[in-house]
Amino acid sequence: MKKFQQMSDAERQIMEYIWKAGRPVTTSEIMENLPKGKIWKQNTVITFLSRLIKKGILKATRVGKANYYEPCITEQEYRYFETKQFINEVHKGSIVGFITALFENGDLTKEDIESIMKRLKE
Repeated sequence: MKKFQQMSDAERQIMEYIWKAGRPVTTSEIMENLPKGKIWKQNTVITFLSRLIKKGILKATRVGKANYYEPCITEQEYRYFETKQFINEVHKGSIVGFITALFENGDLTKEDIESIMKRLKE
């Protein structure tokens, strides 16, 4: 697995747009497509983009006067990373502990359990 760091909520909002775009995007495109209610200044967005680059999640390519940003990882790869981090931090690396917590809390439906059993048999 690639080495990268966890994102903040604000960074994730920016990455969600970049992943959805499916192509390199500029800062101005990101600014135009911020989630409703988000009013960040351009410097704030640039700071988030810079942090994402340092975390190994994003890369920038300079074309003329604009930077074009594109992901270094897929959204799915990041989800796997975050899930593993959560299980390691909260459940001390125990997947059984994680599933047990879901089960005991009533969060797993009969269909969920059947689906998990099916996947385990594959």
